[in-house]
Amino acid sequence: MKRTKTTNFEQNTRAVELQQNVSNASNQSQQINHCWMHNVTAISANESSSIQPCRSFYFAENVETVTTQFTMVCEKAWWKPTFVSLYMIGKMAGCLVAGVISDRFGRRLAFLLFTAGQFVCSIITSFSTGLITYGIFVGAAGGFASANFEVATVIGSEYVTIEKRSLAYLCTVLGYGMGYVLFALCSFLFTSWRWFLVFGGLLGLPFIPYYWLIDETPTWLLAKGQTEKAEQILRKNAKYNGFTETSHRLVKPSDTRTISQSTCLTFGQILKEKRLAGRFAIMLLSWFIVSLTYYVTTLNNNSLSGNRHLNILFAAIAEILSSLVYYFGITHLGRRKSYMGFMFITSAALCAAPFLTKWSGTGSMIANMFAKFTVGVAFNVLYPYNGELFPTTVRSSVLGLCNASARIGSMIAPFIIYVGESGNSLAPSIGMAVVLFLSSLSYLLVPETNNTKLPQTVQEAKNLKS
Repeated sequence: MKRTKTTNFEQNTRAVELQQNVSNASNQSQQINHCWMHNVTAISANESSSIQPCRSFYFAENVETVTTQFTMVCEKAWWKPTFVSLYMIGKMAGCLVAGVISDRFGRRLAFLLFTAGQFVCSIITSFSTGLITYGIFVGAAGGFASANFEVATVIGSEYVTIEKRSLAYLCTVLGYGMGYVLFALCSFLFTSWRWFLVFGGLLGLPFIPYYWLIDETPTWLLAKGQTEKAEQILRKNAKYNGFTETSHRLVKPSDTRTISQSTCLTFGQILKEKRLAGRFAIMLLSWFIVSLTYYVTTLNNNSLSGNRHLNILFAAIAEILSSLVYYFGITHLGRRKSYMGFMFITSAALCAAPFLTKWSGTGSMIANMFAKFTVGVAFNVLYPYNGELFPTTVRSSVLGLCNASARIGSMIAPFIIYVGESGNSLAPSIGMAVVLFLSSLSYLLVPETNNTKLPQTVQEAKNLKS
């Protein structure tokens, strides 16, 4: 068969036609990005469908992350926000379960259980073979982490004297901040997400001696009528602190008389008391608002440029600084004034941010970062404050419910972000600022608990004056 030769003119004409087809295909797809590619065969055949999704991907960084392992990009990119939601749902469930177990079976058992679960879950997650398996364990990890921190907060408040409660919580959040710093270091050292999680699980080995070192809180034992055990632990603590004169009983008869009232305590009794029911509603609302604001400001700064490991380190340092500012405020101003003051400042910063955008993008970013810092301080105030307002037998359960309310706020935060991204950032900013302001004013009805005894009964909780 004789082959025909094409002239230069014919070749140029075909090249122009091919370029025009590519241009038309580009117009149809709006924009060709890293998720789509041209099907050259379809273009040369002059077919209408010349755009097809990419089947393989090249990642610039030489690291093995969950995203690169399971190619969570393009049509599978929705898995990433889904995992965030699963983590938040797990945290909400963990808060509720932790409160029930802690109040029913004791602080010590709950703390040991959730601490062990947190580290074991980290190791199991490293063996995930698919997105669904990974998502399930991500939710479980959120539940264990939230429950662990919640019970640790309650133990700290119940195990120390009145003057040291603020210091006990400071130690808890400083531990969280130091773990944040370690997280930044590990993210730099480990290029594989699986080994990163395995190392995180192995960090639980130093916690094994806690089984013998941690005792049940005497406050919970008294509330459950276990007077002799409470007496033994108080004597042990007195001996450890150098008090050799312990021949008299450390549990007073007045403490024993309150036991019969505390053991019958239920949420129904709290809801029947208007003062306590109103206090509970205020706390639920404040946890919701604070968490919503915290995650809105955090997500607004989620696309920071620069080295990601340094960004994590800077965020960890900010957490440590906010805990130190919390301790200064709560010891000098008290719980109520600290919370109201920092929330007023947050409200003002949120109001200013959209107006500063028209003048300076940097000024708006600074206002947003400052709001994140101040609302973080207010978040720290809520943890010890919440536990000091309610009786012992429901202290952890109330904290769990309030924490669950906070998780609902964190789930709604992305929708607030999307409203702002639609072009009208003024409305959500002003709306949140107004809600923050009104929520802060409601704390005029909540009593100050600085240097006051933890309430054991409903009556003692009622007697706290606002």
